[in-house]
Amino acid sequence: MSPAPVPGSVRPLVLALAPPAPGIAHDAETPSLELLGGSRLIERLLGTLRALDLPAPVVVARSAAADRLRTVLGPHVQVLAVDGDRREALRAAAGACAEPLLLVHDAERALTPRAVVEEVLGAVRAELDAVVPVVAMTDSVKEVRPDGLRNVDRSTLAGLQSPRLLRREVLEPVLAGTAAPGTGGGFDEILAVLDAGARVGTVHGSHGGFAVVDRLTLWQAQISLGLARDTSHRRGLARRS
Repeated sequence: MSPAPVPGSVRPLVLALAPPAPGIAHDAETPSLELLGGSRLIERLLGTLRALDLPAPVVVARSAAADRLRTVLGPHVQVLAVDGDRREALRAAAGACAEPLLLVHDAERALTPRAVVEEVLGAVRAELDAVVPVVAMTDSVKEVRPDGLRNVDRSTLAGLQSPRLLRREVLEPVLAGTAAPGTGGGFDEILAVLDAGARVGTVHGSHGGFAVVDRLTLWQAQISLGLARDTSHRRGLARRS
C-alpha cells in the first residue's frame, strides 16, 4: 500500500459557490456563512482541514460573498472572487498555488467527517489520477425512453461527494478546455477527468457529507448536530434512514 501524501504536497481548494437561499444565513451571500452551534459552516470545514495539518486553503467565492468571507476568515486564508462557473473557480484556485495534489472541497459540505477526508488522502496511489468519496444511490432511478420508462440498476450508480483529490497534471488540461461534463450541462471536475481518460479511485463517503444549501438541508444539519429534532413523523412524512 502506498503511503498517504505528505501534507506539503496537497493544497485544499474550498469552493463557496452556492447561491444565497431564502431562510438560510439570514439571506447572506453564501450558505457556508450559516451559523450552526456557534460556528459557521465554512469555519467547521476549515477546522477539519487544519486538524489534518494541511496548508491553509484557497477559498473561491462569488464577488458578492468574497468580502464577507475575508472578514469572517481573517488574513491567513486567501479568498478569491470569481464570477464564472465552477471551471472558472477551479482555474483561479489552481493558479493561486503550486502543489501537485489539489483537494477540492465544496464549502457547503462542511459536515463531512474528518475520517472521509483521511480516507481520500490515504487512497492516493501511483496508478490513480484522482480519488472521490461516493455514497450508494438509494432513490428510485428511471431511464426515460421513447417507449416509456425503464428501471436502472442502482447497484451500478453512486453519488459523488467532497473532497475530491486530483493530480494537477490531470486537472489543469480539462480546466483549459471548453466542454462541460456534468449533470445538466454543469461542469464537474471528476466527470471531466474521467471523460479525458483519467483513472479515478473511490472511497466510502458519508451521509453527513450532504450540501447545506437551503432550509431543508439546514434542518438536516441541525438534526445531525443535535441542534433540532426530527419531527417529520408528526406531519405524516415517512422517516428515512
